[in-house]
Amino acid sequence: MQNTPQQMKAMAVDEFGHADKLTLHTLPVPTVDTGEVLIRIEIAGVGIWDEMEREGNLVYNEVYFPRVLGGECAGTIIAIGDDVERFSVGDRVYAQSFMNDKGGSYAQYVVVSEKTVAPMPDSLDMVMAGGLPIAGITALSNLQTLEISDKTKLMLWGASGGVGHVALQLAKRMGTNVFAIASGADGVALVKQLGADEAVDGHSDDVVQRARAFAPNGFDAALVLVGGDTVQSTLSLVRQGGIVSFPNGVMPEPKAPSGVELKQANGFANRMLLDELNRLIDMGEFQIHIAQTFALEEAAQAQSAMKQHYLGKIVLRVSGE
Repeated sequence: MQNTPQQMKAMAVDEFGHADKLTLHTLPVPTVDTGEVLIRIEIAGVGIWDEMEREGNLVYNEVYFPRVLGGECAGTIIAIGDDVERFSVGDRVYAQSFMNDKGGSYAQYVVVSEKTVAPMPDSLDMVMAGGLPIAGITALSNLQTLEISDKTKLMLWGASGGVGHVALQLAKRMGTNVFAIASGADGVALVKQLGADEAVDGHSDDVVQRARAFAPNGFDAALVLVGGDTVQSTLSLVRQGGIVSFPNGVMPEPKAPSGVELKQANGFANRMLLDELNRLIDMGEFQIHIAQTFALEEAAQAQSAMKQHYLGKIVLRVSGE
């Protein structure tokens, strides 16, 4: 614990509000307690949950300011607490800092429980790993909830988004036949490149017809990552006894047809999920598609960029020095 930094740069809010409330601060580096690790962050992921927290719509613990945002990151462990056995100083890792009492990842350093940390897969670089933690766990949790197997026909709405393009790759590793519904021609091109069995633009007029042709006997499962009337119209194609799953934040929430089970699964990391995620990633080439990279000080611009059309993930490049 000697030689650990005392202060850090962080993007934080002093009150809830619009993006202009997110400003650069100099703050103490959080202390490392039992079962925790201190990570020097290189890349921080940006997600809609960050914006919700900034606005005060996602409050999960005692409200205190300044409040450092950010739910995910990748970097290097520089200190460990007592009873930490899985990690050592110098390990390259990715981690969730979502709903973290000691602050988020829009900072040079973060302290998190070792339970939300995983070794960085060899096939990913640091930039891709920084966009993985929430998207990866959310995708995997939902796929497990859907009970998919090598015989499953899966309808995947939002396939070119942050969670969706990860879910697509994981589902293919599980042997699933995936009908991917993406956003725009560029989204269709991305999901085809990532292995979708068929891909269609969700804004086109023939989504239902093409989905019916792909699964004439009905889909076994549907993973819904976006909302809307067209989404709802396709869910009637899920067969009796099938399952529809979605994570928190999809609005409006999907409704399952009669005879179809509706489930919700969110992306809270634990060791079992992280180990399985890494096992699947390590099966071959894997891509976390990075749409844009911003500097730490540009966190407000990064959050604003989420309101525009983009594929995959947006991340912040953070200097740990």
